[in-house]
Amino acid sequence: MLNDIRDDCYSREQSEKLIAKPKSATTDNDIGWREWLLIDADPRRVSGVSSTDEEKAKALAVTRSIYRYLRNMGFPSPVVADSGNGYHLLYRVNMKNIAENTELVKRFLQAVDMMFSDDCVGIDTSVFNASRITKLYGTVTQKGANTEERPHRQSRLLDIPESLSPASTQLLKKIADLLPKPAPPHNRNHADEFDIEDFISKHGIRVSKKGETSDGVKYVLEECVFDSNHKAPDAAIFVSKGGAIGYHCFHNSCMSQRWQDVRLKFEPDAYDPKEQPARTTSPPPNAVRQQAQQPSPKGEKFLRLQDIQRLDRSQIVSVVSGVHALDKKIIGFNKGEFSVWSGGNGSGKSTILSQLALEAVNNGFRVALFSGELTSHRVKNWIHLQASGPLYNLPTGYENVFYTPQEIGEKIDAWTSDKLWIYNNDYGMEANSVLNDIKAHIEKHQTDVVIIDNLMSLDLTQVRGDKYDRQSVIALTVASMAKQHNVHAHFVCHPRKPAGFLRKADIAGTADLTNAADNVFMMHRVNNDFRKYATDYFDTMYAESFFNYSNVMEVMKNRDLGVEDELIGMFYEASSKRLLNTPNEAKAYKWDDFSLQKAKGKAVNDDSPFMQMMDETGDSDNPFLQDNLFN
Repeated sequence: MLNDIRDDCYSREQSEKLIAKPKSATTDNDIGWREWLLIDADPRRVSGVSSTDEEKAKALAVTRSIYRYLRNMGFPSPVVADSGNGYHLLYRVNMKNIAENTELVKRFLQAVDMMFSDDCVGIDTSVFNASRITKLYGTVTQKGANTEERPHRQSRLLDIPESLSPASTQLLKKIADLLPKPAPPHNRNHADEFDIEDFISKHGIRVSKKGETSDGVKYVLEECVFDSNHKAPDAAIFVSKGGAIGYHCFHNSCMSQRWQDVRLKFEPDAYDPKEQPARTTSPPPNAVRQQAQQPSPKGEKFLRLQDIQRLDRSQIVSVVSGVHALDKKIIGFNKGEFSVWSGGNGSGKSTILSQLALEAVNNGFRVALFSGELTSHRVKNWIHLQASGPLYNLPTGYENVFYTPQEIGEKIDAWTSDKLWIYNNDYGMEANSVLNDIKAHIEKHQTDVVIIDNLMSLDLTQVRGDKYDRQSVIALTVASMAKQHNVHAHFVCHPRKPAGFLRKADIAGTADLTNAADNVFMMHRVNNDFRKYATDYFDTMYAESFFNYSNVMEVMKNRDLGVEDELIGMFYEASSKRLLNTPNEAKAYKWDDFSLQKAKGKAVNDDSPFMQMMDETGDSDNPFLQDNLFN
C-alpha cells in the first residue's frame, strides 16, 4: 500500500494471519493521508506476458524523459524503481485524502500520459486512487511463461534520493492544468463541432506522426507552430475523447503557449470576432524592415465618406503584453499609439514595463528603453533577472536578493543584441534632447516599441509653460512621435500624491496628457490603502476578488476597444523580479531555447545512480535511448 492507512484498519482479521478472501479490504476511505504519487511507465504488449528487453528499453527512455521534464518544472527528485517489466517514479507528496486531491492526481497522471505515452509505452492513469497498491520491490515479476525473449525479472529500487522533499500541490496543478479543456457549450467553436484534421490540413501544419493516448489522439508535429527551430517530436496537438483540444511544446520559450494561442495564430477572430478584431501580433515573417516612409500628402481638409479609406484591421500590428488577462481584453499594444502608466511607489510600474520590453523582444520586435531613475548597469541587472527567471537566478546572502550567473547573462545579452537598446544616461536628461535622440534611434533601427520611464526624471526647464503644462507638452510630443513613426510608446507619469487609491485625475500633468493617450493604466500595490478604498470605486465582491494578489493593473482607458474600469491581478516573484499571471507561472524567454541540453545538465541531478544507470544501459545512438521528449 502506497499511502497511510487509518490505524483502526490494522485490527481487521487479516492483520494477524493470511486470509484468502477477507470480508473487508482496504478502500480509498480507509486512507487518511496521501504520501506517494506513482508514475508507472509500462510497455504496451498483449496481456499476461512479460516485456522483451527492447520493449523495456523503450519504457526506460520514456521514464527518463518524464524524470527530466518534471525536474525541469521544479519537481524534487523521486524514488526510481524497476518494476520488472517497466519503470516507476514515486514522488513524495503531502496531501489530505479528499476528493479534490484525488481529482488533481488523476488529472496530473492524465497530463503525463498525454505528453509521454506513445504507441510503444503507456503511462498507467488508473493508479490515481488513494488505496493504490503497487509492486513489493525485490519480488520477481512472473507474467506468462519465463522465456528467453520474455523473461521473468526481479523488481528493485534503483535510486532513493538523500532528501525526499514532497512535491507541492501547486506543482501538480501546474502539470494537470496542461490538460485540454472542452470549449463551453455556448461557444460556436465547441470542440465537438471542430474538425482538427481539417484545421491541420487547411493551415499546412505538418504532422510527423499520429498516435493514441489513453484518452484520445496525439498529433506529433514536424515543427512547433511558434518556432520552426523546435523540431519533432517536441511539439504536439492533443484531442481528448471528449473533444477537448490541447497543444504543448517542450521548449521553455513555448511552454506557455496553449491550443487557444495556436488557433488565434491562424484564425485571429476564431473565438469572438467582436471582441477580438483581426490584427497581427508579430512582425511579418522574414520581412525586410523598410526605412520610415515620408508621410503622404494630406489631401483635402474635409473628406466625404467615400474619400476615406476603410481601415483593414488585419493590418494593425499589435505587440502582446504577456499579461494574459490584459491581452484577452485589449489584444495588445497597437503600433502608432501611446500608453500612459502611473501608480504609487512599489506598485510595479518599472517591473511591468521591463517585462513588456522582454515580451516584445520575445516576439521579434525592437525596443528602445529610457530609464531616468536607474543607471544602465542596474537596468541590465534587472532585465537579466527577469529574462533568466527563478530556474537560473541564484540567491545572495541577503533576503530576497538574487543574481543572474554570468554565463546566463551573456546568453541574454546575445539574444537581445539587435532588439533591445538602453539609453545612455551620460548624455543627460534634457527632455528635448532625449526625445530627439529617441527619434533618431527609431529612424536608424526601425524600432517598434519605445519606453520612457519616467516623465519626472526628465529635465523640463527648456520647455515653455508652468510645471504641468511642460509635462503635457512632452507627453503630447511623445504621442505625436508614436503616430508619425509607427511605434508604440509607453510613458510613465508619477501621480501627484504618494498614497491613497489613485485615480486618473491624480496623474501628473493636465488632463491633456491622459486625453492624448490611447491607453491609460494605473498600477496598484495590494496594500492596506487598496483594500480600504477599492470598494469605493468598484463593486465590493469584484474588488475583494483581487485582495489575494500582490499587484493589480487597472485599465482606465483603452480607446481602440473601449475597455475601461477593468482590474487585472498579478503575483510578484522576488527571485525573478517578475509579475506573474499565476503564482507558479514558469515563463521562459527564447534565449533559453535549449531545454533538452538543460535537461542533461543543471535541471537534472546527473550524479544520481538512476541517471548513471540509464547512461550505461545502451549506446547513445540507440533510438530507444534518445532524449526526444515525444519519442
